[in-house]
Amino acid sequence: MTKLAAVALLLVLLSTPAYAYLDPGTGSMIVQGLVAGLAVASAAVAAFWTRIRRLFSGRTRPADPEPPDTSRE
Repeated sequence: MTKLAAVALLLVLLSTPAYAYLDPGTGSMIVQGLVAGLAVASAAVAAFWTRIRRLFSGRTRPADPEPPDTSRE
């Protein structure tokens, strides 16, 4: 792990400036991607909400109702 940290530090210290330009459209595209990711994540949670609740509550299935008593006395 220390070798990896040393290599990473060496690469950071020896890097040169990129002289790159990011136009405003790039920032807007990044924000749009983040918003889309949040929308997909919330839709997935909404679709599987009962399964997620059941996972954390410890129940395996909802309790089945008792069958009606058909015997006559």
